Amino acid sequence: MKIGITGASGMLGTALIDRLYLEHKIYATSRKIGIKKDRVRWDCFDLLDVKALHSWLEVNDLDIVIHCAAIVNINQCEKTPDVAKDLHYKTTKIIAECLQKNGGRLIYISTDHLFDGKKSGLYTEKDRVNPLNIYAQTKLEGEKSVLSIKDSLILRTSIIGWSRGEKLSFAEWIVKGLVEKTRLNLFDDVFFSPLHVSDLSDIVSELIKKQVIGLYNATSSNSLSKYDFGLMTANIFGLKSNNIVKSTIQEKKITVDRPLNMGLSSRKLSSIINKKIPTPKDSVRLLKQQYDNGWLSSIKGRPLQKDYHFWE
Repeated sequence: MKIGITGASGMLGTALIDRLYLEHKIYATSRKIGIKKDRVRWDCFDLLDVKALHSWLEVNDLDIVIHCAAIVNINQCEKTPDVAKDLHYKTTKIIAECLQKNGGRLIYISTDHLFDGKKSGLYTEKDRVNPLNIYAQTKLEGEKSVLSIKDSLILRTSIIGWSRGEKLSFAEWIVKGLVEKTRLNLFDDVFFSPLHVSDLSDIVSELIKKQVIGLYNATSSNSLSKYDFGLMTANIFGLKSNNIVKSTIQEKKITVDRPLNMGLSSRKLSSIINKKIPTPKDSVRLLKQQYDNGWLSSIKGRPLQKDYHFWE
């Protein structure tokens, strides 16, 4: 099939290319070129350029679009709410309407931020949403435009992995801090369900094959606090955790409201693909395995170093 991927130079976009390019023709778009492979065609433009977006969709006549592009910086969304709405809602609506007209399918990558975080336990697809900030509100608007068409799929997720750009991912930031022994303040009152991007890409491939539609949580099988995630990462990477400091989100005095509980239940997803969903520990183990196997050397463009200082 002809599969379009937006935000294709990002962490998830690159993982999806890695997973799908041998089986499908990939049409990747981002503001800059990412990983280059056979059967991957790059078209770089700003998704907010409506004319360019329409042209990309119409000219390529895509069977599926995996819409990964998003502004994941919550503070930036608060500063530029119109831009956040244009990217998360307007572009999604354009893609959805074009695919509906041409008989294509849309896979929308959503977020675990859609709830107020007051529930005890994991959120399911049936729980009432109550977004607390612009990022979550605009991502939810994007979801609604996807659900308005047939043959669409929404995946609410929380991912970890190795980044492709200059900015470190959350997991990389922790490993870097552990290596350099810098103070890491990690919240013990904020919970999430991190899934490795490679595992999510495998899941997306399976969902494409099964032609699954609807709304699904695509996270790890259980949740844990950011603090416990840091301790677990240190243990798996064989690094000392003396510099990890337990803190709370109230102590940080964050100005933008965020949910304390972002844990999502992936039972519905597990049932539809008939496979066990990885745990957070599985995700961190895969992170470590990829490093040990030299997977990062091709991404960073330099020899692999065994002391974890690959980011220097």
